[in-house]
Amino acid sequence: MSPEAHDQEDLRVPAWWIAGLTLVALALRLAGLDGGLWIDEIYSLLGSFRPPLAQIVTEFPGDNQHPLYSVLAHVSLTLFGESAWSVRLPAVLFGVASVPLLYALGARVASRREGLLAAALLTVSYHHIWFSQNARGYSALAFFAMLATLLLLRGLERRSAGPYLGYAIAASLGAYTHLTMVFVVIGHAAVIGIRNIRRDPPGRRWRDGAGPWIGFALAGIITLLWYAPILTRVQQFFLHHPSGLKGVSTPSWAAQEAIRGLMQGLGAGTGVLAAAVVVAAALLFGVGLASYARSAPLALGLFVAPGVVTIFGAVGGRGTIYPRFYLALIGCGILIGVRGAMVAADRIATRWSARDARRMGDALGTAVVATMIVLSAASLGFNYRYPKQDFDGARQWLETSRGAEDRIVTVGATTMPYHDWMRLPWPSAKSAKELGELRRGVQRTWVVYTLPRYLEYSAPDLMRMIRQDCPTSRVFPGTLGGGDIVVCTLAPVAASASANEPR
Repeated sequence: MSPEAHDQEDLRVPAWWIAGLTLVALALRLAGLDGGLWIDEIYSLLGSFRPPLAQIVTEFPGDNQHPLYSVLAHVSLTLFGESAWSVRLPAVLFGVASVPLLYALGARVASRREGLLAAALLTVSYHHIWFSQNARGYSALAFFAMLATLLLLRGLERRSAGPYLGYAIAASLGAYTHLTMVFVVIGHAAVIGIRNIRRDPPGRRWRDGAGPWIGFALAGIITLLWYAPILTRVQQFFLHHPSGLKGVSTPSWAAQEAIRGLMQGLGAGTGVLAAAVVVAAALLFGVGLASYARSAPLALGLFVAPGVVTIFGAVGGRGTIYPRFYLALIGCGILIGVRGAMVAADRIATRWSARDARRMGDALGTAVVATMIVLSAASLGFNYRYPKQDFDGARQWLETSRGAEDRIVTVGATTMPYHDWMRLPWPSAKSAKELGELRRGVQRTWVVYTLPRYLEYSAPDLMRMIRQDCPTSRVFPGTLGGGDIVVCTLAPVAASASANEPR
């Protein structure tokens, strides 16, 4: 018997199990919360958290602005003072609240057992914890996406107005947090539209199925109201400020980064073991997709369609895509993976012993998911060992290591944190020529850089000079992919050698 066939016989889940997971989730997300901020958090702190509340809701400095999160972070730092943990606190709370919410969603679309296992896996998820300790709106986006999906399913089941009103509020808050929530709503609307066309007779199609459309329309109206003070600025930004990273943040790069993140999140590292773990996870995910397609096609559509729309929407709109856009769907992805584990185990148990197949299948499936939980928990050591980016560690080392006649130069993504946030008098270079001029007349030149992929794209001559002439002196690891802070050293150059410097 498959897991989806015995919901009524499934185990009862005491409330304290969910409460226990929620407390564990809170502890894991509070641990190391005061670690160093990374560059996007620093941008947000300077441009979106520190300004007065009236300025936050009436200005749109760029797509790094997550309006709802900026309001909450501003309130938090006002109450508790400015620190890494205070501006990350709203992300923690949304991340913790997502655990019982995922259980509720799983219990509705699958079974209480699968909901509990999914909630347990989310509790120790490396990626969810990372973003729950990130002063950005992504954990809130995941929360609102799960809540909206749950409320839409409840509305379709009960045919009452309350869940659709709740859907509209949740979806609008998600969109006010991050505009990619719009892709989630469009995906939901597409699924409901296809469902109505395929299943309902023409005479009653819109009369009996109006509830979801009212919810979608209200979500749009409320979202416009949230954005009303900055709507023109948002429109102007997206119409007249194309992304400068189209050649870097491509779909192929996003896919590679997602696979790398999956390896890290499953504690697999690299090499043959990592490949085997990823292949096994992909197979279980495929089994889960097939099972949902048979037993709960509506839920599967609501899970998958937003992801498809996000690809086309992000690439078609700004021309860039990042794996973090898909954190909104982490709960749905975990539910599909858990279903795959349970179904695969059920099939193995049925072939092994038909007499006691259900009990064996449940036990084996639970053991498989428990293994996934252990692997995910094992990967958390890396998250707690290092900050997201260690700007402060590099600063302290440089200040104690530099000589009296040395010069420290920032390039690329290290310039803003050291100049605007830490207020250090270190000069910056935007090209190889500028760096060549700065290295003249000093004993040594310490160059500080990070995110070399972006530096290579924006200033290839500068990155070429660093690779050729600037041997690495120290690397300060961080958990952000490619975000290690690197310090390299340029040897002294006499003024007479200026003719040989890059132009």
